[in-house]
Amino acid sequence: MLKARICMSVGLILIITASLAAAMPPWFAPNRRPGAKVIPVWPHLNIPAAKRARNLHLWPTLTEYRVDKNRSNGCAVVICPGGGYVYEAIHHEGYAIAAWLNKLGVSAFVLNYRLPHGKLPPSGVPWPLQDVRRAVQIVRAHARRWHINPRDVGVAGFSAGGHVAAMAGTLFLPGNPESPHPLDRLSTRPDFLILGYPVISMIPGITHPGSHAALLGNHCPLDVEKYFSANLMVTKLTPPTFICVARNDTVVPLANSLSFYHALKREHIPVVLRMYSTGEHGFGLGVPGTTSVKWPLACARWMRSMGFLGH
Repeated sequence: MLKARICMSVGLILIITASLAAAMPPWFAPNRRPGAKVIPVWPHLNIPAAKRARNLHLWPTLTEYRVDKNRSNGCAVVICPGGGYVYEAIHHEGYAIAAWLNKLGVSAFVLNYRLPHGKLPPSGVPWPLQDVRRAVQIVRAHARRWHINPRDVGVAGFSAGGHVAAMAGTLFLPGNPESPHPLDRLSTRPDFLILGYPVISMIPGITHPGSHAALLGNHCPLDVEKYFSANLMVTKLTPPTFICVARNDTVVPLANSLSFYHALKREHIPVVLRMYSTGEHGFGLGVPGTTSVKWPLACARWMRSMGFLGH
């Protein structure tokens, strides 16, 4: 029954999203950059070619937005669009963010992660977390060829994609130097996080109920909810973080951003929280006429102050 409801919700959301995207201005819903290379995250995943279409979310990919050697400052960001874990706002929370990062000399990689369909896989590791971990490893593995510093690889995420990014920063793998697979020898820990109006907690009363249901289902044990609440998993190894959110966001409770901010502060991890008076939820690079348009400049200044954009 849950699976049927989720599938029905996915269909309705995709129809609504497609119609909205058609009406959105180009600055909000840009098309993918012409000629952008699409890299499979798990090239040996047993998914028939006919089922690898993006909207089925069975075949995770990275879309390259690399900058050339002359413009690169060595920084790279894996981008996780939001969508409540039932779809992905790949345009304004993916391609638009990548194009903005390119202007800063940062190579970007838009992650199309697998959707969880309301339950954990047999491994107990959500598919989106598996995919973002591997995406970081892929970028690090190609760092030399792509003119990237492997110690300047960040993850950005928005809304539910912010939860994916926050999990990447709190539930990372250190890398196994003895692994027979070269990628598995590399750490999945991001060097920094950029979080836009993120889902952080899976605890009822704080979480975004739709994201919780789509990721963990409606009847999830409390210990599992706690484990996937990034604010409860912060350690001294959690990476520096920039967070932006609008005070008038009525979709994801502000307690998500605030709880992660305070958890990082307790561990003395560099963190900036920018709360804007207007912008509501899902503002991407910022909605004209609202204060949310200020966050890209604030984030760029923070990245520069942290040394990620060069000196």
